[in-house]
Amino acid sequence: TSAGQSPGALMVRVLADQAGVVNVFDATAGPEALADAKSFVVVIGASMKGLGAAGIDVEDEIARVESLLEKAEELGIPVVALHVEGGARRGATSDDLSRLVFPYADYAVVRANGNDDGFFTDLASRYGVTLETVEKTVDVAAVLRTLYGN
Repeated sequence: TSAGQSPGALMVRVLADQAGVVNVFDATAGPEALADAKSFVVVIGASMKGLGAAGIDVEDEIARVESLLEKAEELGIPVVALHVEGGARRGATSDDLSRLVFPYADYAVVRANGNDDGFFTDLASRYGVTLETVEKTVDVAAVLRTLYGN
């Protein structure tokens, strides 16, 4: 799902399909969507346009994502965090969503030019998250292929 309703979540879905990773995409999923999940992939990136199109305000999006993360923790489902749109998708709201997601994450993939300031490196270190960086968004497909054994 998306954390922030940016186009990055749909990009990750396409890349997962290309990598042969079975997935269910729902940009506005609620905790019930995790009932049969083997992992929870959350793509971080706030888009005011995307939030508006989905009819969601920032506070509602934060609450939705938090409820998903809490449900994943309750069910023992591994959380994979991605920030794939680079520096262009960094900003106060995206960073707040990252701070929300990383304490729950087991693994994270971020685009290198979105981590120029070490923000994701610091979060990963603070919360014991395995962090992988990629140069281009398309490189996420190979990471997913490896991560999911395809």
